[in-house]
Amino acid sequence: MHTQKHQAWVVIFGGLLCLQLVGCATNVGKTVKVSDEQLAKFGTLSAADALAALETRVNEAMKANMPFFAPNYYRSASEILSDTRKSAEKKPKDEVIGNIAKADAILDKGQTMMAIVQSRLVNELALKDQLDKDNVGKVFPKEYENSIGKLSNLIEKIELEKTDNLDKDKIELIKTMQALDVRTIQYTALHESEVLNEDTRSKDGEEQAPATLAEALRIYLDAGNRIAQAPHDEALVQRAGADTLFAARHARYVNERVLILQNKFKEAVEPIVLEEEKRLLDISTALGHKDLRDQSIENQAGEIAQVAGEVLQGQHKSKQEIGAVNNQSKAFETRLNEANDTIRQVNTKLAEKDT
Repeated sequence: MHTQKHQAWVVIFGGLLCLQLVGCATNVGKTVKVSDEQLAKFGTLSAADALAALETRVNEAMKANMPFFAPNYYRSASEILSDTRKSAEKKPKDEVIGNIAKADAILDKGQTMMAIVQSRLVNELALKDQLDKDNVGKVFPKEYENSIGKLSNLIEKIELEKTDNLDKDKIELIKTMQALDVRTIQYTALHESEVLNEDTRSKDGEEQAPATLAEALRIYLDAGNRIAQAPHDEALVQRAGADTLFAARHARYVNERVLILQNKFKEAVEPIVLEEEKRLLDISTALGHKDLRDQSIENQAGEIAQVAGEVLQGQHKSKQEIGAVNNQSKAFETRLNEANDTIRQVNTKLAEKDT
């Protein structure tokens, strides 16, 4: 008896379904057929419980990103849910259940379509993930939005089975997304250097420190090319950014030093500043210290003096512990003493130029 009633219920709802579906469903929804199993699944529930079950399915579809991968199917099911929720109490139960079963069938088709979309846009979706990883949306929001809009258009073409020129559109989109990704990585790595170089240029750097600024700009262009060749080599990108920033800071400090000294010499001042830096660089190298030319002359001299003092102090401690000094230690200490003398000479020269 129960089986006969169940079969009768399926027949009744199957016959009523085409006449009683919600009118605002999108075209993709109108082509979806409801199975007997789907009708039976909701037919045993109250209208309220069936509505709650559909709401759960719609939420699950949203979490699975159906609004992106199968937007029309998701929208169609959501519209049915919304309209049914508003009118459930005013309509017969069979009509409500029919609409809910229809939305459930649409979501099933939407899941199938999501898989199709993902299989046909593997490279494009991987590039979208890369754009998101590289924060393209924050760096170039308009360009990012445009690329994602084009990707969404391709998704909808597949979803609606309107795939004319799809392969051509895919090729163009991949080129656009790749170029945008490289541009973003270059910007992120090199923008600070670009700002510094422009600041130096605006302060007459091309006239006062032409050689140093030209070298900074050369390194900037070279870094951009290096990044373009391997944009996702994080170590390479980091080195390129560091090299460019060092050169930009160097050009800035050389230009600032030229501004200070330009009224004290008749000849070009940039070579004098570079010679000052060379003497300090030689001392820093002798001490085994890093290149400090991305700092002001004063800061370079101060840091070198501090390093020399620390090394000498370490040598003295070593002598106390060992009780004797070998020839190599004596030779090194002599070099440190000479370095300190040179630093004092450089500081004296700088003071004379500043007076």
